Amino acid sequence: MTDTIASPATSPPAPDPAADRPDPSDARAQRIVIGASMTGNAGYGLLSTLTVLYFSTHLHLAASRIGLALTVAGACAMLLGVPAGRLADTTVPPRLGAALSYLLLAATEVCILLVDSYAALVGVLVAAAGFQMTAATMRQTIVARLGGPRASVFRAKVTARSNLAMMVGMAASGLVIAAGSATAYRAAIVVCCVLTAGQGLLFLALPVGLAAPAAKDSAPAPDGPGVEAGRAGSRWEALTDLPYLSICLIYATLVLLETVVTVALPLWITLRTAGPGWLVAVFGVANTLSIACLLTRTARRVNTPRKAGRAMAVGGVFAGVFCLLTALASGRALLPAVIVLVIALLASIVAELLTVSAEMELTMTLAPEHAKGQYLGLSQTALTAATTVGPSVVTLACLSWGRPGWVLLGALLALAGLATPAVAAWAERTRPTPP
Repeated sequence: MTDTIASPATSPPAPDPAADRPDPSDARAQRIVIGASMTGNAGYGLLSTLTVLYFSTHLHLAASRIGLALTVAGACAMLLGVPAGRLADTTVPPRLGAALSYLLLAATEVCILLVDSYAALVGVLVAAAGFQMTAATMRQTIVARLGGPRASVFRAKVTARSNLAMMVGMAASGLVIAAGSATAYRAAIVVCCVLTAGQGLLFLALPVGLAAPAAKDSAPAPDGPGVEAGRAGSRWEALTDLPYLSICLIYATLVLLETVVTVALPLWITLRTAGPGWLVAVFGVANTLSIACLLTRTARRVNTPRKAGRAMAVGGVFAGVFCLLTALASGRALLPAVIVLVIALLASIVAELLTVSAEMELTMTLAPEHAKGQYLGLSQTALTAATTVGPSVVTLACLSWGRPGWVLLGALLALAGLATPAVAAWAERTRPTPP
């Protein structure tokens, strides 16, 4: 993708490619953050696959009650994103906030082994989701500070490496599921707790005072001095930043694609197409490896808000194409169905690479320096909202409504992506200009 020459009044100069390389003084800290994230995500990949089966098989809970508990936990966690980010900006050093949150999360995960009632399980899941949200917000704030002018590239690197670690955890969960015993499940949960605690301890190893937030920039925006000044004086300015809120809403919509790929697509392949069941596993591995190997490279190209807006638009269109092709795979013979599904998978990978890279650039770059944590907490809240309601939405649209549901969902994703360039330009115009 290429970019046209922008007006200096509205767009920053093109980033220096050398900015992708970390300052030598921060290189060790960046390695610690990547190592911590990989450690935690290996545990998450193991735990996320096992817990629902553990609740169902060994706690004898119905799927509907498990889903309700997870939904309540996600909804409660959404309330903590922006406050946690504000704490990171003003009161709690992010390294300490992340370390404490992950250690408390590990202690909460241990409690899964002790619950003996549904009410207790809901309480544990709510606490775990809250600590997870706080930890993720603190971690993103650290990434933003360490990444410097190209924080989105560093964040893409962290995400890519973490995805590889999560895939290892998910593979290990298959061995536990094959064993099937309650002892194997409990041992795996203990391993997850140890990995989560290890992640917290690694964040403690970050240098004290590293990448402290910059002084608050109070310069007015070029086309909205009154609005910008009012926001700068607000304790919760992220919640009144309509352009940034709009970007978060658009991405929350496009995140439904990930839920479609992980929830609706496997069920659609096995129940509504002639595709073989093993295709689900192949698609899952292909998607994970593609994102892990190509995300950082894609993020380096999506290096301005304007390019990010375009990338999100193209990604939304590819997401719509994926939904349309997946719908067309139903009712076809084996070979045509597999061909259509493979093309659909490729479209989904392109869509995810572009939308994730664009979201990283927009949310990192457009968040003001003095309130990085608060703004990134808002983006984490939007992501949690999408992942909380996503399974219900995509199950209703794709499985209950069938082909029309796939087409409607594809149209929604495409329209959300196509709206991004205008919203990104709006957000860029309303950022404070350097003094």
